[in-house]
Amino acid sequence: MKYFLFVILLSLPGIFMAQEKLDSVSAVICDAETGERIQYANVYVSSTCGTISNDDGEFCLQCLPSESIHISYIGYQRVSYRASELPAVIRLTPTSAMLKEVTVTGGSDLLYRLVTKMQREARKKRKEEGQYFFRMTTQYPGTDELVEAFMTAKSCVQIRDITFHSGSRGQLRGEQLDGPSLTGLGRTNLHIFLRLSPILVNFDIWDYTFVPADIVLRRIKNLYEVTCVQFIEEDGTEISKIKVTGNPAIISHPILDGTLYVDCKKLRLLRFDGKIHGLSILLYDQAREQYFYTGVEYSMHVDYRHDHGFTEINNMSGIITKDSVKVRQLLYNLGDKKITFNKSARVGDNMIRAIDKVGFDSTLWVCNNIVKRTQDEERIAFGDPTFWLSNKSKYATTPTKEQQRTDNYLQDAIRQLMDNIMPLQRTPIINNK
Repeated sequence: MKYFLFVILLSLPGIFMAQEKLDSVSAVICDAETGERIQYANVYVSSTCGTISNDDGEFCLQCLPSESIHISYIGYQRVSYRASELPAVIRLTPTSAMLKEVTVTGGSDLLYRLVTKMQREARKKRKEEGQYFFRMTTQYPGTDELVEAFMTAKSCVQIRDITFHSGSRGQLRGEQLDGPSLTGLGRTNLHIFLRLSPILVNFDIWDYTFVPADIVLRRIKNLYEVTCVQFIEEDGTEISKIKVTGNPAIISHPILDGTLYVDCKKLRLLRFDGKIHGLSILLYDQAREQYFYTGVEYSMHVDYRHDHGFTEINNMSGIITKDSVKVRQLLYNLGDKKITFNKSARVGDNMIRAIDKVGFDSTLWVCNNIVKRTQDEERIAFGDPTFWLSNKSKYATTPTKEQQRTDNYLQDAIRQLMDNIMPLQRTPIINNK
């Protein structure tokens, strides 16, 4: 009898845990001083459960009510909450409010040591892959487009060798405006921007672009101006904030500059915020039936992780702008939650064709926590009946026969249209004027 009582007592925690159901929790993350929403903050429960805040500073995930949710962002105090006690608005306090930044010298030396270390990692871990969730929103006069997909890629130092496994996309069309048609922008090789990095180990398409690592690798005089400040986070981590400002006046190539956040003691790259200058691409004006070169603006944000023993892309976002055209890209590392994919297609020169080739696998979207959509992204997804929705608890998992016929018709029509659309050039066109 004592033995059976002992066994029952040991099993009680497991019984209670089994009875505990997953909750869907959500919140908005903002700066405690300014009230501004914080994009791409890390929200962590475990190595298989986490997410990041979206462009509106919002996040949503599923976890047990008793589990702890940890929110962090470089330059802010970390906070933790029980899932059952998560507030609707989470206010992060800037680290600078507690400790003053101190200007230091030696930023170039630190960058040199960082680059050489990451190059060694890239050679040693060149075959390591990560599984990612990808989202792209394209907005231009008269049309909004949304693409979501699962993909794998070489993930050490920078993204490369992209393979798609499942995807969905939708389009909202409004009043067509006069002027050059840029509808081909979202159906081409915009995935090339995912390969851009402050430290390039595989130049590929960005061979003609200068990045912060070129201070070390090419030693071009006056290419960059480097300044460095330090601050200490509440856990004692010493962070060097290295600002690298490019000088595009002395070169005719595109140049990437920005700010690198580096863990000084462990010599790890934690984050990069940057912009590229002087980049021109080739587009096709369908209205005038001619090609033209145009400059675009691109800003990027990258967070890195190191729990696998090397510098790996954790999440990445970028915004491409040209006049009234805006393209947003988001890449999120699924962490240790390994997913089995039934289909795959190498990206090649046109990511939309690769996504169309693998099609949509509803099982992937039902069982995975992904980055919460913004209001604009929801508007496109819910406004287009052909878009597969990831929230299967509210929407049917299987389309009706009529919906399937409509979807097949649209897919065939889009494939025919894409054959008449000029993709972006694989090599960035440099403006030599």
